[in-house]
Amino acid sequence: MKKVFFLAALSLSIAFTSCSKKTVDDEPIVNPPVTSNVVTVTGDITTATTWSADKIYLLKGNVFVTGNVTLTIQAGTLIKGDKATKGALIITRGSKIEAVGTVDKPIVFTSNVAAGGRSQGDWGGIILLGNAPNNAGASVSIEGISDATDKGKYGGTNAADNSGTLKYVRIEYAGIPLGPDNEINGLTFGSVGSGTTIDYVEVYRSGDDAFEWFGGTVNAKHLLAIDSWDDDFDTDFGFSGKVQFGLAQRLAATADFSGSNGFESDNNGAGANITPQTSAVFSNMTILGPKEKSDFTSINANFQHGAQIRRNSSISILNSVIAGYTEGVFYDDAAGTAPANASGNLVAGTSVFANNLIAGSNSKGNQIKASNATALGVVTPLLTAVNTFSPDLYAAGIYTDAYKFGADIAPAARAGVPNFIQIAASPALTGAAFTNAKVADAFFEQVTFKGAFGTTDWTAGWAHFNPQTLPYETPGAVK
Repeated sequence: MKKVFFLAALSLSIAFTSCSKKTVDDEPIVNPPVTSNVVTVTGDITTATTWSADKIYLLKGNVFVTGNVTLTIQAGTLIKGDKATKGALIITRGSKIEAVGTVDKPIVFTSNVAAGGRSQGDWGGIILLGNAPNNAGASVSIEGISDATDKGKYGGTNAADNSGTLKYVRIEYAGIPLGPDNEINGLTFGSVGSGTTIDYVEVYRSGDDAFEWFGGTVNAKHLLAIDSWDDDFDTDFGFSGKVQFGLAQRLAATADFSGSNGFESDNNGAGANITPQTSAVFSNMTILGPKEKSDFTSINANFQHGAQIRRNSSISILNSVIAGYTEGVFYDDAAGTAPANASGNLVAGTSVFANNLIAGSNSKGNQIKASNATALGVVTPLLTAVNTFSPDLYAAGIYTDAYKFGADIAPAARAGVPNFIQIAASPALTGAAFTNAKVADAFFEQVTFKGAFGTTDWTAGWAHFNPQTLPYETPGAVK
């Protein structure tokens, strides 16, 4: 999230079952054969490697895929992150991950803690590092990784860089707050390029942000952020990709002391007017805040905004639904000098917030907020002219049953599988528009509905909303 980096020299070795070789004092060492279904993976993966669904893979410590090689993961494969060693998987610049699951056989990254005892932050998560541009430098250390070599760095000039594919993938109980302003998220992108494919990815109960982009140009569709600890969709350092169809579902009790938001967006930590500017475009997003109905009052005080746009960010959000947040959209000019600040970017049209429905998002303040009276006077007429603000509408007036959760994190009355399909009378079932230049290119599917769902549930079959109950002891048993 907030950017403070540290470096420490780290020397790692690899131990996995692929019969790959390494050399110590010019003597070849062959990894011993695996004698069970669990394959322990440590250190560096430096040769093309395939993980298969007939094994369970246990990540211990930071595992780097490095040396311009590809890690291929078969559909239905189960990968666990070790809690004791804070296991994490890092795809370094030039290397790739090809993790392509299916609806029936998703690829699952989860905790190695037994069913019933898993929690957010059990392991590190997945980090993709690429060669696309950012505004922090050509070789930047990624947050949360201690490595003095090039393995923990991101950045470059190749906007079309390809870090591989994540498709039909679940990432559960990841995200470690290693220290103040130094965290690993569920899925972290560092200068990941547009040649990368990200589609149908769920981050469940991350101990920090669900998804965070540090620069880069990668595009994504069908993202789920379920019960995140901090922010759901966090954009920094000049991220300029496109995202369509994403949902954040928040539990009222779960928020971070730093303040939790649906969207949090910075150009950089100082709000400097540097390029490339954070200019990502999000369309058809659903941000379900902690307040599911008008009389629901038991909400963690650390919840903040459905969208906090600050520090000279020029992010755009269109055709989306924000429901039940403590405040709606916040253009925060605390960092950045006019006109190079968040509200100035809205006035200039480089940042667009349009054709959205903001419902029931004023329990802590207002549905529109700015950091000072002048900025509020500027942004309010711009936002009210092109968005719908409905303070008395909540998710039940839009979605069939959106506030169902895993039995381990919710009262019995709210336990179950959520239904995000819109009801027949929903005001968001129609009205999406793709005439704005921000959403006019071919990446965006020109659907009629606002938010992430219309009358079809694209989570069916591959996503899971109560993985705490899954034993995860048998290879391939990921449903």
